[in-house]
Amino acid sequence: ALKSPNYFYQVTFDKPGGLVMPLIVDLILEDGSVEKHRFPAQIWHLSDEQVTRTFATEKRISKIVVDAELETADIDVSNNTWPKEEVKSKFD
Repeated sequence: ALKSPNYFYQVTFDKPGGLVMPLIVDLILEDGSVEKHRFPAQIWHLSDEQVTRTFATEKRISKIVVDAELETADIDVSNNTWPKEEVKSKFD
């Protein structure tokens, strides 16, 4: 039997900088499991500012993290998490 998703999430990602890079997204589900999604840099070919993706899951998403392992050249990681988290300063 095929598993059918129970939840659908439409997420819009912004690219405030001018550098085109892959989009690496971790979906943390309510049970603590993680779904990793990797989109190549070509994801930005239709729009240089925003891209929207729909995720279908069997469980609720409790957190979304972009580039959790810091693989890209993102200098502002304060906007990489939903729901928004306070990022510790390098001086703390």
